[in-house]
Amino acid sequence: MILLFFVLYKLYPRHTGSPETVYLAFAFGFIVITFASFGIEKLWSRYINLKIVKSFLFPGAIIHKLSRALLCLITGTTIKDLNIFKLENSDGLQYDRPRIPYLFDFFIATSPIFGCAFVLIIISIILGNPIQVSESLPNEMVFSLKLVFDYAKNFLDMIWLTLNEFWKMGFHSISSILFMIASVIFTVSMSPHKRDIKYVVLGFIILGAVLFFLELFGISLLGYKLWDQALENSWKMVTYVISLLLTILFITSIIIGIIQGVRLTLGHKS
Repeated sequence: MILLFFVLYKLYPRHTGSPETVYLAFAFGFIVITFASFGIEKLWSRYINLKIVKSFLFPGAIIHKLSRALLCLITGTTIKDLNIFKLENSDGLQYDRPRIPYLFDFFIATSPIFGCAFVLIIISIILGNPIQVSESLPNEMVFSLKLVFDYAKNFLDMIWLTLNEFWKMGFHSISSILFMIASVIFTVSMSPHKRDIKYVVLGFIILGAVLFFLELFGISLLGYKLWDQALENSWKMVTYVISLLLTILFITSIIIGIIQGVRLTLGHKS
């Protein structure tokens, strides 16, 4: 089956602009992933039994910790403690201050996003690609007040279309069911720790801006076919992850709102 998600580049009008703005779109997309996954993980941990949440997200938690540990080794950061299989441990990884603060902090903090995405791609290949995303990179964007309202409208469209496509996909095959479960586990597990959010957000903004200005001043990477193809494939994953996370966040918020409303009502009656 083919699952076509709403493409993020529709957020950006394509009648004017320049190709280098693709990097700004990527930076924005990763920031959305950061806050959406963090919000879902915190809501689940607060309103659902903590052991149930940790057990469900356990495979993703392992990849999360291993990804950060791997980047610690690559950056030469000393690991003081690593507990992969303990549900009780809220972090599971303790390490010294990186040799190059902020830069290596950014690498370590963002590693779970790419680690979980990589595992999700492998699972998809093993299951025969039950869900496929075919989208194009956003080559142009226009900054305007209207863009803010377009964000809100198109995010709602993304949620609706994601729900619609999952509904149509249904439970017709074991592979699609397994991949849907794996998608939820590994996208939510991309959530950074609260202390790392500042490194993630600031890092993606700086990285997107640097690449943007390099292209703007003629130092073009988009001219290389391999780089352009890598961005194209990466955008498909970014689109899929954002669509899924926004849908999960929307459903979670609705359910929690209803439950809290019922509890409040019953509480007043008693």
